[in-house]
Amino acid sequence: MQATSRYNYYEVLELAANAPQHEVTAAYDRARATYSGENPAIYTIFSEQEARELLTVIEEAYQVLGNKILRNIYDQRLLSGRASLNDLTYESILEASKQVFPEPKQEKVSASYKKDEAFEKEIQHQENWDGAFLRKVREYKQLTPQRLSEITKINAYYITAVENMDAGNLPAVVFVRGYVVQMAKALGLDDKKVADSYMKNFKGLGK
Repeated sequence: MQATSRYNYYEVLELAANAPQHEVTAAYDRARATYSGENPAIYTIFSEQEARELLTVIEEAYQVLGNKILRNIYDQRLLSGRASLNDLTYESILEASKQVFPEPKQEKVSASYKKDEAFEKEIQHQENWDGAFLRKVREYKQLTPQRLSEITKINAYYITAVENMDAGNLPAVVFVRGYVVQMAKALGLDDKKVADSYMKNFKGLGK
């Protein structure tokens, strides 16, 4: 994939630049199915590493085009014809959104679950966060992966993968951290503390 098309997310998802928002998810699902390791035909065209890199680009494209605010910033830069490749990266678009738009308040879980004071203290003093403990908190607060998905807008497939610390079914590290932050916020946790600890454990899996 050439550098210029690497950051043309419309080409990545095979979408027209004026495609309505509801078509983005459908295009993303098609792209993932095409380049997924579950599609053996992909390895007749790309190596396993190349296929994984393509999936990373697809994830970036969806994160940008699937979000109205990020898509608006991206469109302004792409269509201006003056943007550098760096201006079109996911990280650059995300940073621009933080400067222009305040982060929206995220819905948190209700207090309808039965509180366990001992476990509440364990959560408060927990320093070593991994997927198993995140799942334990989610289940304690009586949330299914599907319900947490509705709150965070993260695919339930990825929520389960985060809890399993399944690197093979997760996108690039920058996205994993973002997922953990959103999950922690929704669960009423200290998102920075949780994400820092989780990512330390996650990155150490391959060592």
